[in-house]
Amino acid sequence: MKTYKRSNDRMLKLTKNKVELCIKEKDSQKSAAFTPARWASFLLCMDEIDRQLEKMFQGEEVTYRNHYGGGWHVSVISGFQSVDLRKFYIPFGEKTAKPTETGIALRLNEWPVFKEAVQALHRENPEGIQSCKKCNPFPSIVV
Repeated sequence: MKTYKRSNDRMLKLTKNKVELCIKEKDSQKSAAFTPARWASFLLCMDEIDRQLEKMFQGEEVTYRNHYGGGWHVSVISGFQSVDLRKFYIPFGEKTAKPTETGIALRLNEWPVFKEAVQALHRENPEGIQSCKKCNPFPSIVV
């Protein structure tokens, strides 16, 4: 398992077999896990997360939430100084998704550090999602 420490209590971990990635808080249950497909989907959100954070820093009202797979959503909401990665569910008989306790909120000062960890992870594991059969079923075709 490879660990990318991002603060005194937060880390990005890649499992030994490179099948799952996890953002975890030391000494707590707070975490967000990514399968290769979820990771690929989440990476596509990162530029929009940056745009939403910039709007928030400029004083605009922001309510952004994007589903990246398996009930997991990333949220940036004015008033909550974080990038929230959280699993949602829909209660029986209802139509609106509700957040669970499963997830982690990255503080705003942790977001740039998290992005650096992502870059380091991809530098040190260049095959990345290219080796995932679900994310890249035709590896011989360069996209």
